[in-house]
Amino acid sequence: MKEKTFQDAVGFSVQDTLALFWLYETSTEAKYSMEIYERFIESFPGRKVGYEYVARVAKRIEGENLLTSHLEGRKVYYQATDLGKQRLERYRILYFQRFHEIVLVLDRFYFELTRNGSKPPKPEHSLPEEFRGYFSKLISVKDIVRYMAFRLSQTRSTFSMTDVGNQIEYLFGWSPSNSYLYTVAWELEEKGYLVGTWPDEKRTKRDLRGTDAGNEFFEVIARDLTDQIRTNRRFIHYMLDFFKTSEKTI
Repeated sequence: MKEKTFQDAVGFSVQDTLALFWLYETSTEAKYSMEIYERFIESFPGRKVGYEYVARVAKRIEGENLLTSHLEGRKVYYQATDLGKQRLERYRILYFQRFHEIVLVLDRFYFELTRNGSKPPKPEHSLPEEFRGYFSKLISVKDIVRYMAFRLSQTRSTFSMTDVGNQIEYLFGWSPSNSYLYTVAWELEEKGYLVGTWPDEKRTKRDLRGTDAGNEFFEVIARDLTDQIRTNRRFIHYMLDFFKTSEKTI
């Protein structure tokens, strides 16, 4: 499967994130490129950028009238314009609530997979419908369903995909549609990772059980899912903190 790019996953390219960071850092005072470069590396560990790239982004958004510049000695200082501040506020309004809701779900998945930190509280409500599409860009929904199916197969003699959906919803405050659950189930059966039978002629509920191949594949899925969640959860937390701080600044 082709790995998602950073922009496909989180909705922000590194360039987008840098542009917002420039606007935030210069919304109250003028700064030069090296200051922004050092602050960005400190604020977003893991997002590797070069100094020249940081400087180019400043030039680009200056061309969009979001920054203004002036020379002090040999240094070019930039400061956000009113239009730049309005752009920063628009992004904050657009993404803050989305990030806040999604990080609650990601925190629960992270604890389930790693047992690191304090156990998050149980969901008080489901992930709002308007944020579900964005969540599916962050994390492989198929991997989540496969993970929970394998997890149940190791603790129950038989289970159904309804059980899988209920467990995901109960533990994390989010679950995919029933049709998607069944699509994944048929795929797992076809590949020999699960075995299913109809308990009666009504064929309304298919009983599933795990296989040795499924138990082996479970380890692969758990590892991949942990990597996905660790990376994107960290970025969403940083962006959430970033927008909280920018709200006080604007």
